[in-house]
Amino acid sequence: MTETSKIVVLAGATGNLGSLIAHALLDKPEVRLRALVRPASAGKLAALREKGVEIVEIDLDDETRGEKLATALNGALSVVSAIQGGPEVVVGDQLRLLDAASRAKVRRFIPSSFSYNIFGLGDGENINTDDRRAFAREAEKARGAVEVIHINIGAFLDRRVLFGFLGAFDLDTGQAFLWGDGQTAMDFTTYEDTARFTAEVALDEGQVPSAFEVAGDTLTFHELVRAYEEVSGKAISVVKKGSLADLDREIEQRRQAEPQNVYGWLPLMYWRGMLSGKGKLHAIANHRYPWIKPQPVRDYIRQEGL
Repeated sequence: MTETSKIVVLAGATGNLGSLIAHALLDKPEVRLRALVRPASAGKLAALREKGVEIVEIDLDDETRGEKLATALNGALSVVSAIQGGPEVVVGDQLRLLDAASRAKVRRFIPSSFSYNIFGLGDGENINTDDRRAFAREAEKARGAVEVIHINIGAFLDRRVLFGFLGAFDLDTGQAFLWGDGQTAMDFTTYEDTARFTAEVALDEGQVPSAFEVAGDTLTFHELVRAYEEVSGKAISVVKKGSLADLDREIEQRRQAEPQNVYGWLPLMYWRGMLSGKGKLHAIANHRYPWIKPQPVRDYIRQEGL
């Protein structure tokens, strides 16, 4: 490494997005990457270790983490978090990491906020978004001189998310499910492009907005259906499920019937945030990094052969 190396610390490199962020950072010759990992998961990072990544085994819940974390963050320009979980992780562990970043005089902290406009929703509308806003509130009080940058990307343009988890499409039956009128614009970004933008923000020496928005594409529900049909050559039947108020009632009925079955109602919370427009991005700033040409919906569908 040269004297001008920029140290970036990454938590969550074993996950899907975290792994992509690691590789996006490694594509930058000036980066010296350190990855924080729980001891039980260290074996998953063998390939990154071979690429020269410094692997730091640490449990953020461990009371003895302080000295090891301070050493790991020493000299770092940025800390990137791609960790996932409930409030004990998204709020608790990330605040511990932010506190250590502040003590180490790290310039920038990028939390695991990768989603639509988390600040556009009200409390209770999406439990995962609630956790991320709760972290944002606590982080503002605890960050000291650290810049906390939330990267918002819309919904993940991915067969497992847009065409899976959300329950918006059933490609096996050729159906798409609509609540409301479907005229609201929605934003979509691939995991790969999210990782590339994140790497740029982590290394950016300029002032970055605290809520930094990027998107690969912006389409309404009906435009999304049409894009799929045009690229795939397959017809999609739109199933009208009711109004947005009907969607509210559906979510509450499912939660009351099966409160522990999170996947029975959480996807609808995300889909509601998109269809309602509350999760819409309003200051998309792709132009800040013009060398990144994010993949639009049509190209993704063509690439994946959906």
